[in-house]
Amino acid sequence: MKLEHHYAALGDAFSSHVAIQPLHEQRLVECNQTLASFLEIDFKSPETRAILLGEESVPNSLSMVYAGHQFGGFSPQLGDGRGVLLGEIRAPDGRLYDLHMKGAGLTPYSRRGDGRAVLRSCIREYLASEAMAALQIPTSRALALFDSREAVYREIPEPGAMLLRSAHGHIRFGHFEYFFYQGKQDELQQLIDYCLKQYFPDALTAEQPLVAMLFEVVKRTAQMIAKWQSVGFQHGVMNTDNFSMTGETIDYGPYGFMEDFDEGWVCNHSDYEGRYAFSRQPGVGLWNLNCLMRCFSEHLSRDQLVAILQTYETQLQTHYDHLMMAKMGLQKQQDLHALLPPLLQLMSKEKMDYTLFFRLLSSLEQNDFAPILDEVIDREAMRDWLHEYQSVRLKEDGDWSSVSDAMLAVNPKFILRNYLAHEAIQAAERGDYLPFRRLLNVLNSPFADHDAANDLAQRAPEWGKSLEVSCSS
Repeated sequence: MKLEHHYAALGDAFSSHVAIQPLHEQRLVECNQTLASFLEIDFKSPETRAILLGEESVPNSLSMVYAGHQFGGFSPQLGDGRGVLLGEIRAPDGRLYDLHMKGAGLTPYSRRGDGRAVLRSCIREYLASEAMAALQIPTSRALALFDSREAVYREIPEPGAMLLRSAHGHIRFGHFEYFFYQGKQDELQQLIDYCLKQYFPDALTAEQPLVAMLFEVVKRTAQMIAKWQSVGFQHGVMNTDNFSMTGETIDYGPYGFMEDFDEGWVCNHSDYEGRYAFSRQPGVGLWNLNCLMRCFSEHLSRDQLVAILQTYETQLQTHYDHLMMAKMGLQKQQDLHALLPPLLQLMSKEKMDYTLFFRLLSSLEQNDFAPILDEVIDREAMRDWLHEYQSVRLKEDGDWSSVSDAMLAVNPKFILRNYLAHEAIQAAERGDYLPFRRLLNVLNSPFADHDAANDLAQRAPEWGKSLEVSCSS
């Protein structure tokens, strides 16, 4: 495992040297062999295991410092409170990937925390990040899961764990906020230059590289959130310190995949005011980008920054429309705009399972609406909508069967339902990882039928809908 240390080379103002602090009787229980092979990481190597278990220190491993707006309020100093960036690894495609260990122990930024992660949160992140990757949503990836016999105290004692994850970058909006609000313009410029070189090299050839980079950041953020909305994903903690400059979904805490459709759904039990409710995610993305743009007020004019921000809504709406047209098998944007709003109203009224509905719609036969009608109470209203939908599909003159096949390829059969994660976690805490691996298998190919795993595609039982998820991981 050949680690590089480009971020560490920025200097002490950007991070603190931190080493992994081993857990008691820790062990490797799961590794992402496909990703490991791509990154050319050999988990069987004693040297690699010694590094990842903290038995051999990495001279340039570190924890990043950053700031962030958390639930609307500014925190001037945050940082990796329980994470260690081991370094970067260069893949065969020439790109650098960060290797970051979650739950590695105390850092200078732990505040009142213990620097640890519990098995529960590590499993949830492992499952979610791999599910998102399979859904073709930019995300950090899980590389390896370690459990232990060390107790970590939250509301109750829980088994401690560590999660090795990779991403193209872990630089957050909050990194720029940290240096901007401290008036450290030299360090801010260093960070700009670093991002241009490492993540946006194409922007270096532009007349104004910073402008080109920020346009790309807005585009990636908009498209990421459009993808969230299309699959019914809610991040739960959309603080600026949880938004990546590379447009990847990071920091899986109290996230959720929507089950019963509800635009006002809040997955995070700690989000008492619903700031990050499902329907508010696009607006929060713009708010976060606005916070980021302020950091460049010494570099660009107000008009330039406003012009960059003004591209966000169009980028998001265009990409969302494209995704929803594919989900519904439609070819024309005007047809989507005519059919989608009344459909979402019906789904909300009927508490329709979001993923199940679109999977059923993908398999819909001409003039046979029974599979969907059997899922609703107001059959007449749904029948009217389905007649209109069928009429539009036929009018667009697409081959019904081939369009349905294309819809099945973008509407997953399997999502990470909260109760399934809960059951996998409970089993793992007893030492049984088979439910975790069985669930991970279908999430890695969510569009396939997996007939032997049909039970994992069912809507949640009533007890499963009342499970609460908070930030206490």
